[in-house]
Amino acid sequence: MNIKTSTVTDNQTFTTLYSYLDKGVDDMEAGKVHRLDEAIQIVKDRLESELHFL
Repeated sequence: MNIKTSTVTDNQTFTTLYSYLDKGVDDMEAGKVHRLDEAIQIVKDRLESELHFL
């Protein structure tokens, strides 16, 4: 049972990460560009916030 729960959580995490990366691409296309270290920190902060709600 734990393996299935872990897999679901992993899938949710990757889906969330992908959506943030996709938004980052949209921001770049709109001219909102962040340095790499800023972009990574934004993704980390959002993932941490999202994982607290799971």
